[in-house]
Parts: sequence; structure tokens; C-alpha cells
Amino acid sequence: MRDAPRVARPEWQANGRAGQQRLLSEVLPSALSIEHFGSTSIPGVAAKPIIDILAVVAEVDGVVADLRPLEQLGYVYRPMAFPEDDDHLFFAKDTDGKRSHHLHVFGATSLVPEANRVFRAYVAANPDAARRYEAAKRRAAELHSHSRAQYGAAKEEMMTQLSAEARLWSLSAGHQSAQG
Repeated sequence: MRDAPRVARPEWQANGRAGQQRLLSEVLPSALSIEHFGSTSIPGVAAKPIIDILAVVAEVDGVVADLRPLEQLGYVYRPMAFPEDDDHLFFAKDTDGKRSHHLHVFGATSLVPEANRVFRAYVAANPDAARRYEAAKRRAAELHSHSRAQYGAAKEEMMTQLSAEARLWSLSAGHQSAQG
């Protein structure tokens, strides 16, 4: 993991939309949804400059059956990235020798996409949550710049706390996350 979180950049939103459109039109036209998520999708939050894209498909087996369209766009399948979740496929894409995109593909019955939408909406709507999220990411990057796995583990406690807050916020306020 070479990149620490950076100051939020406006082009992340445009890059996320462009990645979504290309995947939808060229690779996953039957996807139920494709959206930009993760830190780069939240305005004002510092992030590693990697665009995270979330796709929901009827069946993940159909995506794995023919990886060529994703490979032609530069996505590399990482089959053991989430071994505990058979309904979660992960692909990484490098641009000019640096990681530029992560693609997470979920089956239609997965609860993870909605949890991610609620998290994104909560952090975007709550400056204190955004500040805590950003601080945890920066701390994790400082301590574990050499390892993506350790970076992820170091911010896990804050992610769990914010996810719980986001669920309560969503339920108590009757918020509906917007797919985007």
C-alpha cells in the first residue's frame, strides 16, 4: 500500500461516474446497479486515490464464467480477497503502474451493498463522522504504509463503530440511501 489518504479531489466524483458508465455499457450491461462508493465517493473526505465501484448482479457465477470483458478493461480478478463471502467478487485495476480502481461485485441477495450505501450517506451527512473516519484512515496509513491488509485491520474498529452509527441513523431518521 503506497498511498496514504489525500485531500479530497473533485475529479474523484467524475472518475467514479466514468468508471460506472464504462462497466455498465461495456462489461456488465445486465447489472442491477453500478455505483461509486468508498471514501472517494464522499465529498470532502480524504482518501487514497483509488476509485471503488460497487456492482450488483443477479448471479456472481455469471461474471466469473467469462472474465475476458473485465480483463480487457484492465481488471484483475482476486478470487481469495473475500473468501468468507461467496457472493462478493473483487477485481483490482492498475493504471500507469499504480492501483486506480477496485471493483466489488455482489449477488442480488447480498446485504453488503445496502450497508455500504447507508455508510456512505451517513458519513457524507455527518461532519463529525467524516472527521473520525478520515482520522482513522490517516492513522492506519501512517502505521501500516507497507501493508494493505494491516491498513484495513487498523481502521476496522472505527469502520465497525461508524457502520453501527449509520444503521441507527438510517433506521431512526427513516433515511433511504440513494444509489449513485
